Parts: sequence; C-alpha cells; structure tokens
Amino acid sequence: MDTLLFDKATNTVTETTTAPPRVALIGPVLPFRGGIAQHTTRLHRAVGELSEVHTWSFSRQYPQWIFPGESDRDPSFQGHVEPRVEYSIDSLNPLTWKKTAAQIHEFNPQTLIIPWWTIFWAPTFRYFAKTLKSPEREIVFFCHNVIDHESSFWKTLLSKNVLKLADRFITHTRQDAKKLVSFLPHARVTVHPHPIYDQFPPAKGILPRRAKLELLFYGFVRPYKGLDQLIEAMGLLKGKDIYLTIAGEFWKGEEETRNRIIELGIENQVELRPRYHTDQETAELFHRADFVVLPYRSATGSGVIPIAYHYNKPVIASNVGGLPDVVKNNKTGFIIEKTTPKSLRDVFIRLLNTPPEQMDTHINNIKSYLSWRHMAEHILLPT
Repeated sequence: MDTLLFDKATNTVTETTTAPPRVALIGPVLPFRGGIAQHTTRLHRAVGELSEVHTWSFSRQYPQWIFPGESDRDPSFQGHVEPRVEYSIDSLNPLTWKKTAAQIHEFNPQTLIIPWWTIFWAPTFRYFAKTLKSPEREIVFFCHNVIDHESSFWKTLLSKNVLKLADRFITHTRQDAKKLVSFLPHARVTVHPHPIYDQFPPAKGILPRRAKLELLFYGFVRPYKGLDQLIEAMGLLKGKDIYLTIAGEFWKGEEETRNRIIELGIENQVELRPRYHTDQETAELFHRADFVVLPYRSATGSGVIPIAYHYNKPVIASNVGGLPDVVKNNKTGFIIEKTTPKSLRDVFIRLLNTPPEQMDTHINNIKSYLSWRHMAEHILLPT
C-alpha cells in the first residue's frame, strides 16, 4: 500500500510503501448457499481490496439431519472455488479444526474475523477464537444474530461463553449491539447496516403478473418469520386483486402451510415454491414483486431487504429487531407497528392504490451508502 508523506521542513512529498494488513476470515463462502455464505463471500472480496486476506471455509457445514434442503451447495456454482480460500473445516471433525488453526497461525494475521449466527457453531468457533487469541491479534466476531431466534437460557449462556473471547464485534443493527452490551458490558461494537446484495443478475422479466398487487415472501421459512400470519391475512383478502408468492425452503411446517392455503380457499391467490432458488430465479421473483413482505415475530437484521433494494423493491416489515433501521416508513417501505393478519390485510388493501415506483428515489438514496467497501473500511479502520 502506498502512502504519501508531507515534510513541512523541506516542503516535499515522499511516497512510502507499507505492507497491507493481513486478515484471516472464517466462514462459509461460495459454492455454499444461503445468506451467511453470500455475506461471507462478499465480505471476503471487499476486505481483500484493502488487505491481504485469506479465508478458511468448510469441507462440511452441517450433518444431513440438521440441514433441511437437498444440499447446502448452490447448484449454479458447482465446481466453484473462491480465490484465496481453503475449504478445510469439517464441523464434525476437530482434527480439521486443529489443522486449520495451524495454517491460520502460520499466516499470522493481525485480525481474525469470525461470523456468528447460530449456536451450532459454538464448539468450533470457540476453539478457533481461544486457540488463535494473542496480544498481537484482534479477534473480531461478526454477529448476524447474537442469540438464536429460538432463544433459551442455555443458548444465551453458551453464546456468552464464546463471544467473551472477542476483542471487538461487528453488527448490522443497533438492537444486536444492545444485546451484546447487555451481557458483555465492556464490548466494543461497530454497527454498520447490511450492504446491498448487488451481485444478483438483472431480471429478464419472464414471470407473468397475475394480479394488480404482487407480494413476495422470500427465504428460509422458520416459525419466527410469521408466514402463518401472512397466510391468514391472504384468507381475509379472498377474491381481492392480490397475489402472494412464497419462495423458500421450509425448516418445518410445509404440509401445514399447504393445507391451510387449501382450507382458506386461496389456492388461486398464493403460489408456494418450497425450494431453493438460484440467483437468476431470485432476480425474476423480485422483479415481478411490487412489495416484499417480512411479517416477522422477531428479527435482528435481514438479508432479504438488501436483495429487495437491489431490485428497487419496497419492503413491508414488522416493527421488530433491526428491521426499522433499514426500512424507512413511507419512504423505502412500510413498518407495521403490531403485525397481525388484520393489520397486514389493512396495509395490503391500501397498497392496491399505492404505486411502488414512488419509493424509488428513497430506495436509491439508501443504496448509495450501503456498500461492501464502506463496511470493510469500518471493520479494518474502526472509529
């Protein structure tokens, strides 16, 4: 890295060259799929523009009985190997943890970044943080969720046991920062909103519209995301010119959801796509939608919102967690104070006469500073 130095005494400028900082990153990257893998891949690339970065990813993430889909790898990236990445960590084999830790130690980074999103990784990530901690190295945990969405006392206790090893934290929301400080009072936390997922391709516009108002619920379906309330709201809108697409794999409850749609008699207003969607399919789904709906019961942040903004789509979200940090009410979408089937119904009725394009300017404004490089600068050069 080149640095310009000004000498007042001689009124001259000299150029010096210093070695870029070395940064190690642990986490899933392409060809693994899902929001955390997308995030870690983009973070790896952005940090790599500012430092000498090397990432250690997984040979295996989860045992098959935990992961609900057919595969945790993206079929559209079959055979992909991300540059400067070692796929060496097996979650079920501590010998691979020891080998990887030795490689990271040899690389000798000044900063080690570890993502944190679920308690499953507590043993693995605690091992790396404890083994590689030193006075010369900063351990940074990037907290997507401080505590699992389905929280409990033992999860909180175990999370604290791992996270206390960190020197610093990054979160996307103020709520997560407050959670960290609540059980780690001296935690140093940098908050930066989730950058835009701008790697998704342009849409071809191949999906036909089916109603005046097209709604999209996207991503893994889990109980805290409130899909059941959205289904009930659609039941209250039977016969209205509104269509809902549900696109994502179910952790559980797919059959119950399908049966409830039939019971409510709204099969001609709801499309159920219970599977993983490629980047191009995702582009088409967001392109067709007028609004993206997040009727969550709880939340920290959301990787769905940055995709929505990438395609200039406004968001309807519950007033929970960090969602109000990035969804500006009446500007980039609508915040629902108390999410119920009735409150969702009332918003959807109002949206029948609300052109989503009127929010384009506000969405473009918020996109302008949600860049990955900007976030990488905040991680490497904290203020």
